[in-house]
Amino acid sequence: MTEHLPSEHFVRELTRIQNNVFAYILSLVADPDTARDILQDTNVVLWRKAGEFTKGTSFMSWALAVARLEVLAFRRDHQRDRHVFDTQRLQQLADEYAVTPEDADDRQRAFENCFKQLPPRQRALLDARYAPGGSVKEMAQRRGQSAGALSVTLSRIRKALANCVDAKMAEVAHS
Repeated sequence: MTEHLPSEHFVRELTRIQNNVFAYILSLVADPDTARDILQDTNVVLWRKAGEFTKGTSFMSWALAVARLEVLAFRRDHQRDRHVFDTQRLQQLADEYAVTPEDADDRQRAFENCFKQLPPRQRALLDARYAPGGSVKEMAQRRGQSAGALSVTLSRIRKALANCVDAKMAEVAHS
C-alpha cells in the first residue's frame, strides 16, 4: 500500500509558518525545549491530516488550532508538573495570543527589521543562543562570564527586541 504524500503547496506552507507556530506554542508553555517537542508533535499531526486541509483557507489558523490541541494534550499528560498552566489559564493565553496570518506576517517583518537594527554583537549573541544546541552555560564559559550575567544580557536584548517589534506593530495598526 502506498502512502499519499502531502502536496508541495502543503510542505511550503508548513515550512513557511514554523517560526509563528513555535512562537505561539512557546507563548503557551514558556519552555523552549517543551515548545520544540510540541511543535514536532504538531507537525506530525498536520502531516497526517494534510488531506483534511482545504486549499484556499487559512493554513496558519488551521495549524494554530492543531498546535493548541497539542498543547492541551501535553498539559493533560503532564498535569502534575507545577510549571504547566491550568486549562482555563491556557485558554486565556491562547485567546490573547491568537494571531491572524496577516498579523503573523506583519510581526515577522517587524521582527526581522528590528533584529537587523540590533548591534552586530547582540545579533551574534542571539544567533548563538538560539542555534541548535545553543546553551547559555556553554556560551558563558566561552565568553569567560557567569551564566547569570549572560542570561541578564540576553534578557535585555530580547526585551529591546520585543519593544521594537511592539512599536513597529503599533505603527502598522495606526497606518
